[in-house]
Amino acid sequence: MKKSVYFLGVLMIICYGCTNITVQDNTGENAIQSNTPDSHQVEHATKTKEQPAVYEPPTKQENYDHLTQTEVLTKLLNTVDNFDTAVGKFELLRNGYTTLVEYKIAPTSGYSKSTHVDKNSGKSRIQHIYYQDGSVWLVDEERKATRRMRYNADRHAGTLEPKQAFGKDSLGNNVTRYRERPPIGAAQTSLFPYEIASNFTRDLDKWEIEKQDEQLLDHNTIVLKGILNEAASRKQGASTFRFWVDKDSGILVQFELYNAKGEVVDYLHPIELNVNVPIDRKELESNVESLLQKYPVENE
Repeated sequence: MKKSVYFLGVLMIICYGCTNITVQDNTGENAIQSNTPDSHQVEHATKTKEQPAVYEPPTKQENYDHLTQTEVLTKLLNTVDNFDTAVGKFELLRNGYTTLVEYKIAPTSGYSKSTHVDKNSGKSRIQHIYYQDGSVWLVDEERKATRRMRYNADRHAGTLEPKQAFGKDSLGNNVTRYRERPPIGAAQTSLFPYEIASNFTRDLDKWEIEKQDEQLLDHNTIVLKGILNEAASRKQGASTFRFWVDKDSGILVQFELYNAKGEVVDYLHPIELNVNVPIDRKELESNVESLLQKYPVENE
């Protein structure tokens, strides 16, 4: 992934989500992605044993514990450890451009679909991502073609604490280390919101816990609110933010950015979110096979 101008640049991550990352947070400072998929390395696929068609994850209970700022931030930085499957849908708004994101992920495979709508023409562009055991397919309906890449499916060992994630380079600039995550495209904005956590909640003095428990789509969330620094405010066209974070998993269920008048200028609004539900791998594979028949893989 190249340098990103904004965390909602995950719309571009659809094409670059399988590479090592050097991104810029909204202060313009560098962040370092570690343990992420790498499409440029030697072909690598994780070999797995024969698995049942339907994956049944363990049931998790909603969390009603009182969380501190550090505990919430740790959740946001390590969501990859906190759930096994997820099925959902949400809408993103950025600069008047709307994107509808749908996804389904299991431990070793996943699928997402992003429908981008041009604010002027109303024309839609649809992109799909499917990954499984070290391979990822990027399907662009507009180009009527599929790009196949490889990624490193190895996992990082252990929780990444904020004090380990956030540091300084030799010039005194902020740098951030991120956990690994599957190459799921724009769905990572909600499921694996590492850049967002760094950009908006890195400085504990800039935000606070507004509400410990609020129900949203049958999930118990903790509500955070804060202010953007001057550089971020100019870049985003916003001055304050509010996050709804699932207490159990750290998934960013919803967020809103507000201008000086309190008007919502950017948002992620959830439509559906089901965590740790059974996933039929065969159905997932069948859907992708149909896509690949319609949009053939380039250079293969």
